[in-house]
Amino acid sequence: MKVVVVTGASGSVGSRLIRSLVERVDVERVVALDQVKPALDHPKLSVAEVDLSVLTQAQESAVVALAAGATAIIHLAWAAGDDDASSVEEQRALARSNVNAVKAALGLASRCGVAAFVHVSSATVYGAWSDNDVPLSEQSRILPNPELPFAVAKAEAERVIAEWSDANRAVSVAVLRPAVTVGSADRRLYGALDATGVPGFAPEGRLVQYLHVDDLATAVEFAWEQRLDGVFNVAPDAGIAEEEARRLAGGLAYFDVPGRLGALLAALGWKVWRKGVPPEALAYATYPWVVSPDRLVGAGWRPAYSSAEAFVATDPRWHWDDLPPGKRQNLNSLLLLLVSSGLSATALGLLAWWRRRRRTVTAEAGLPR
Repeated sequence: MKVVVVTGASGSVGSRLIRSLVERVDVERVVALDQVKPALDHPKLSVAEVDLSVLTQAQESAVVALAAGATAIIHLAWAAGDDDASSVEEQRALARSNVNAVKAALGLASRCGVAAFVHVSSATVYGAWSDNDVPLSEQSRILPNPELPFAVAKAEAERVIAEWSDANRAVSVAVLRPAVTVGSADRRLYGALDATGVPGFAPEGRLVQYLHVDDLATAVEFAWEQRLDGVFNVAPDAGIAEEEARRLAGGLAYFDVPGRLGALLAALGWKVWRKGVPPEALAYATYPWVVSPDRLVGAGWRPAYSSAEAFVATDPRWHWDDLPPGKRQNLNSLLLLLVSSGLSATALGLLAWWRRRRRTVTAEAGLPR
């Protein structure tokens, strides 16, 4: 019988995972570690409310005692910032805290003598670059955009885990790199990288991926169950064109706004809409970073949702294709009128300001108007 330790057990993925694990006949006990107590109450579930990033020696000893007989550790814990107003230093401090939590989880793995370790990383470690392979494989370069602390910290965590794995060859270590995950309230960064709330500004034909949070949970359980070893991308397919995602989203995201006006609206939309996300993440909404799921699928994992299905199933907005053709045409006309009116009003306002300013300057200078 297996004893499984799950960190970050109260999160969107963790809560799904522990619910599945306690129902398995081959699992004797699940140890949930998190700063917040999971909502689940089950005889097989033991809980410790701890912050792994600042785990004291006494707390570590208590957790080791609680996890006696553990055969695996599944590390999901990853703290996110409260908002996008935090300073660069605060973001870096949070990144260091997350890496410290990884080190603590590895320390627990060593003390408990587990046979398997699973870590959820992120496909953002590949970076968002104009010359990226499409799709990216597990052999592609790791080059996170240096201005995004989230991606940099994920890459550093992978480096720490790789070093630990080299020194603990008997332990199966699986690192999962999920694509944009949807349907999860605690993954705000991925929600913003969706970028279908505003007109597009990425190069035409850019592919995007959407991984349902339920599928990520099954991928984590699969990696543990199969004792996978190595790095595995997690995505439902090779992705869909961003234009298709915008067509599914409808509204302003689907509306074809010409030239510079489209770029202006996109920039303003990103500024207003990206709740809790640093502006440096913009590169990930501009350049390609879709991943190939071939290795994980080849091992036997099967997602329940395609990218398009995951997007539609988790998007709370009404969708363009849900409307009859006549109404879509009417809304297109209305949006065009609103954009044109807004542009005209802005232009007239700027012209009036310029004229007033010109009269003031010429009057002060004693020049003829």
